[in-house]
Amino acid sequence: MMITPESRRERLRGLLGLAMPTPGDDSAHLVEEADGAAPADEHGAITTRLVTADGEAIPAFLLRPAPEVATGAAVVLVAGHGGGIDDLVATDPADDYHDGLAHKLVRAGLTVLCPEMISFGRRRFPRPAGAVPYEPTENSCGIDAARYLLRGQPLMGARAADAQAAVHALRRLPGVDPQRVGVAGGSGGGAVSLLLAAADPTIAGALVASYFCSFEASLCSIRHCPCNIIPGVLPDLEMADIAALIAPRPLVLEAGERDHIFPIEATRRSFAQLAPVWEAMGAPAPELVVTDAGHAFRAERSLEVLVQRLG
Repeated sequence: MMITPESRRERLRGLLGLAMPTPGDDSAHLVEEADGAAPADEHGAITTRLVTADGEAIPAFLLRPAPEVATGAAVVLVAGHGGGIDDLVATDPADDYHDGLAHKLVRAGLTVLCPEMISFGRRRFPRPAGAVPYEPTENSCGIDAARYLLRGQPLMGARAADAQAAVHALRRLPGVDPQRVGVAGGSGGGAVSLLLAAADPTIAGALVASYFCSFEASLCSIRHCPCNIIPGVLPDLEMADIAALIAPRPLVLEAGERDHIFPIEATRRSFAQLAPVWEAMGAPAPELVVTDAGHAFRAERSLEVLVQRLG
């Protein structure tokens, strides 16, 4: 059988256990907190809940740009390992990794929705009564990865499904152009963003930081969290193969020169495979922004490019 981008996309969706929503399905939506006040936290983020098609209510933050800078574009922002969505909106002090990301995106004119991913923040697997409580930045990835893998689904697929629901909920908001809703994230959030944009061709574009590299040079060579494991993804779907499925849509990659778990040399080698795919479709090639940082998401030049390409 001929291998085509769509057959690869179908293969990826199967590995993730990610279903494509029925056209016109708008069941995912946002609801205010129970008191109806939808209070903003101390950082200006509105506390809300993302209700998925199966009725699960996921904690989330919604941030809206000032009317004079709003572009109509929007992004689902996915946190990496740490304290979850609270890290994305923290400003005083800013989280060392995410660096006030949600506010950077909002100042650039984007509407931002930050859904809590499984294993982080408010969605950590509950510890038994009497056990030592979680530390603020501790996660439950090991337990959750085992729970999902033992049932034949990678945890990363469940996270991608939640981010996909967030995209659909964002499309329903007044002031948001449903054709210009993208995804963004770094590290574990970058994994979700890359995988979802590749698997779902309706995603407008992606900003992926401190993740794009190769599986062989990163997950297969350096110790990583088990939540990253997608059984069967190799040898047919290396990271560059997955990223190529995003073409011709906008893809912006950010990498740290000193990232110790996603080696920059392998990132550059994988990135070199992408431009011909976009060029063959007559579309602007992806951009790789290399910072002088380690494993961090600075979103300076990379955010500028994303905003330009989402239009």
